[in-house]
Parts: sequence; C-alpha cells; structure tokens
Amino acid sequence: MPDRAALLDAFDRGALVRPTSEQMGYVDVVRAVAHASGVDCDLSEHARELSNQLRDAEHLIFLLADGMGIDLVDRLPRNAWIRRHTRRAIQAPFPTTTTSAVTSFATAAHTAQHAVSGWWVHIDALHGPATVFAHDRAQDGKSLSDLGLGVEAICEMPPILRQMTRDAELLVPAGIADSPFTAHMSGGRPRRTYRTYGEAIRTIVERVEQAEGPTFTYWYTPSPDSEAHDEGSGGERVFHAVEALSSTLEELADELSDTGQTWRLVGTADHGHLDLGPHLELATNDPLLELLRFPPSGDMRVQFWHVRDGSAERFASAFRSRFGESFYLLSARVAEELELFGPGAWSEQMRARSGDFVSISRGRAALRYAGIPGSNGYRRMRSGHSGLSPAEMRIPLIIGGEASSELYDV
Repeated sequence: MPDRAALLDAFDRGALVRPTSEQMGYVDVVRAVAHASGVDCDLSEHARELSNQLRDAEHLIFLLADGMGIDLVDRLPRNAWIRRHTRRAIQAPFPTTTTSAVTSFATAAHTAQHAVSGWWVHIDALHGPATVFAHDRAQDGKSLSDLGLGVEAICEMPPILRQMTRDAELLVPAGIADSPFTAHMSGGRPRRTYRTYGEAIRTIVERVEQAEGPTFTYWYTPSPDSEAHDEGSGGERVFHAVEALSSTLEELADELSDTGQTWRLVGTADHGHLDLGPHLELATNDPLLELLRFPPSGDMRVQFWHVRDGSAERFASAFRSRFGESFYLLSARVAEELELFGPGAWSEQMRARSGDFVSISRGRAALRYAGIPGSNGYRRMRSGHSGLSPAEMRIPLIIGGEASSELYDV
C-alpha cells in the first residue's frame, strides 16, 4: 500500500490521529487566550467560544505543562484538581514537540505558517539544522549569535505578547529565562523566574494582588516531560509529577479566590508521551546521506529530507527499504495537501525547511541523525514524542476560575 494511503488508513483505524481544524486544537486555545488579551487574530468557532468565557476575567493565566497528555490526566484520581477541571481532550500541534508548540504560542500560528517544525530546524544559511532552544548550529554546537544569526532566522513571525493590551508577563524556570528564544517570544515584556512551585504560586498571587489593571501571565513548567523521558510514560515519578502539579494548581486556585479578583486559568500541554522502541540511528557515513543536499532535520519521530536533484526516486526506494517498516515517507507536497502541520498553504519558510520528503513514525520507532551530538541521551530516552499517535496528540484543556465547570468531556 502506498504510504499516503497507508497513513490515511491508520487515521481511519484510530492507530494515529489526523490533525484537523474540525476538532478543537492547541492553536485554538492560544488564539482564544490572545484574543481575550486584546490581540486581533482569526478565531475558529472553538476559539471564539473559549474567548467569550475568558475575556471578562480581570486576570488570565495560561499554563503550559510540558508533556502532560490526556493519558496522564486520566491516571489521576477523579477528585484531583486537574482531573476535575479538565473540560475535554484537544489536539496537540504537529509535530508534537515543545519547540513547535511554544512557537505556536509565541505567534498564535500553526507550524505550517511559523515553520519551527522540530527540535532541529533546517536553516539555509547554515546548510543544515539549528537546535532551536539552544540557539546553536546542531552539528557542532556553535552559537548562532556568534554566526551572526538572531532568533528571527528561526522564527520570522512577530510575538503576540507584544500586541496584548493586558499587562503581560512570562513566568518560566530560571534556567531558560534568558535564552534567546524566550527573550524573543516575550516581545519585550517582563520575564519572571521560579525554582519551585511554591515560588510560582507566590509570584502569580502577588502579581494579581498588586496589579493596577488586567493581566496576562504565561506559565511554563517542564514537568512531567523530563520525568517521562527518563522513566517512561507509565513511571511512578511521572504520576507523582502530575499529582504535584495538580496539588499546586489547587493551592493556587484557593489563594487566587481569596484575592477577591476575577481570574481564569487555562491549562494545556504541548504534547503527550509514547514509550519508544526501537531507537534507530542514521550514521554519519551512511550511503543514504550521499543522496541528500543537507543533513536531515526535524525530530525523533518526524524528519525532513532535502534530496539532491535527480535523486528523489533513489532516495525514496532506499529509505523505504531501510526504514519503511517503521516510518511512512511522504513527499512534502502530499504532507502539505493533507494539512498535517496545520490548515492552509505552507509559508515559504516552511516549504524551504521541509525539503522534498517528510518521514513520520508508524508506531513507536524513533530515528536520529548521528551527526548531531547527544546520541547517548537519545538512546537512554524511554519515552518520547513528535509523532501522531493518540498518546502524543491528545492533550487536556483545563479551565479554572469562576466560570469553570467540572465536566470531564473527552
């Protein structure tokens, strides 16, 4: 069966999740929050309905819990705060990876438009991939700043925080607050840091109490993603991390209610997690690379391939012979036609970065180019993401505050 037909069959069977604007998705939530904060952006029916529930709140908090797919929420007791305030399961952005999702928040755009299409993004000026959050040339770790490239080389679209009429701030772990990408996405708005959940609670509550007008706070936590990579999605540390976040949100909600202010907390995730296997690797001397113009880019479970002129058929045949049991191989044109990376036509930057072919994991397999340092860490990862499995693609929509409901609609 040709890969396009096989992928559509996997969608029909429910083995994989087809990205679609017909269902509520992560970008709908981002646009709803942005619109309720004064940003003029296009709204789907889903986004408009959510924005209407948010716009009258004096204070908005957007929580991005890295790696907290709906499967992890379902493991919580029914009386847990997160479980009680989860409205429904929604679709994560594709690829299901933090770089793409955070850029979708920063720009209120789908991957098809902002073109940050994986952990490693192809940059023409480098003739290869850059590591987005590290802001370096992937193959040798050399700083993009030292190479004369700013964050605009990775993401051309302007940040939405700059457009918000609310007093907007970011609340992020201390270790990432001063990174080039975080500075860019802040749009010049203040960046506050925290080291513990207790610090995060105090920061948010004090901000609400001292505010002179409407506020918006973006709050990012790297948990439970880090625990899931180390232990696997079903690990006890992962469950305890979600439990701890749920308890934190309950404490935050109680303290915000005591302020006498109107507030809404909207929480979601960038992706879920899937236990991995096998871990495949493309060696630096692999003959497949001779058919490429540039090294591959993308992520562990979705890759982009720039093929030399006249070598498309040879590459497709060789790739399918080697990796066809584990990965679909689609032409970039077919991937755009199927709207896998979001509705509408791709931006010019997305077309340039995607090259000629896109490979997508069929099951649990991951594939990494060995020419990028970090192979040992890759092999140790027990759980991962960036693919289209239900475990990766289904994330929660959490709403807390006076207008929240205890419906759990999945």
